[in-house]
Amino acid sequence: MKGEPMKVQLIRSAAEKEDNQSGIGYYADYIEALLRDSNIEYETIHFEVNLTKGIKSLFLDNMVYPFLRVCRASKKVDIVHATAEHCSVFFPFTRSKKVLTFHHVVKPTETHRTWDLIWHFSVFIAKHFADEFIAISNQTKEDMIKSLKIQSEKITVITHPPKLSMYKSDVVKEDLVLFIGTLCERKRPGLAIDVFRHMLENDELKNYRMIICGDGPIRQDVEEYIRKYGLEESVDMISNISEEEICHLYNRSKILLNTSSLEGLGITTLESQKCGTPVLYFRDADMPQEIMVAAVPCDNAEDMANQALRILTNEKETERLARAGIDYAESFGEDYFKEMEKVYRKLL
Repeated sequence: MKGEPMKVQLIRSAAEKEDNQSGIGYYADYIEALLRDSNIEYETIHFEVNLTKGIKSLFLDNMVYPFLRVCRASKKVDIVHATAEHCSVFFPFTRSKKVLTFHHVVKPTETHRTWDLIWHFSVFIAKHFADEFIAISNQTKEDMIKSLKIQSEKITVITHPPKLSMYKSDVVKEDLVLFIGTLCERKRPGLAIDVFRHMLENDELKNYRMIICGDGPIRQDVEEYIRKYGLEESVDMISNISEEEICHLYNRSKILLNTSSLEGLGITTLESQKCGTPVLYFRDADMPQEIMVAAVPCDNAEDMANQALRILTNEKETERLARAGIDYAESFGEDYFKEMEKVYRKLL
């Protein structure tokens, strides 16, 4: 899209690293890459609520310095785009038009108290100062309207694609079942273990192994659950691995269990499918339907195990689902930059 020159200030969360494989981090990396490859002038401000480098670093690097840069550029940039909800805390200090990308609406059942407080404070600011919102899925938009009372006309849904270089044709599939995600209540890793237990009851699947890739507040509970059912020899838990290793893991696995009860987008589904690995999910979960087009819906843990058995013992069905997933994932979100630029230019 052509138009008048403009300058964008990107307030973004931390970049993805080996110890920080987050969907929000990937999204920020993706948006910055789009701007870098475009004819739009931009500058980047990193903001992250992180105590790993100490309170001094948190205060100076993630509060004072970003605040000063936002204030200095207030009259020099046309658009300020916050790539995640917490990045909107600087909106009151700029006169530029403000865009916020919404990833996920926190529900009352979620229990990350510190993060919830930060999220609610940031959203309070965004509701009063943002000129436009980008929702990463129709599900997120519906939640924003219903739970946060944000006006529908201020929300544009733009879904972004999975990582471009996921599929590896030279990696041999193994008898592996994969769960990948933050180990928290919403992701329900214990339910994934229940599904795997049911799978092992079938002779055809008794030699399968499961890999749980991720870390989080209920990791210890997950480890205890594995011990409770004597699955230590069948289930491996890994975390803090590189993007290349995650890619290899997707490609090695024969099936992915998405047991989450709620997702704003659920990019792991598309990443898995892009690697030719079919995905199973629960029919009653709050999932964006545009993400689950090529995934297999299930009614409960036992049904998910039965669906896995059906797929893994039928080579033609496995190939059909793999091809459908690859085709859908590769076409997903291909017009993202064009739609994002429309949002920017609407505000000029």
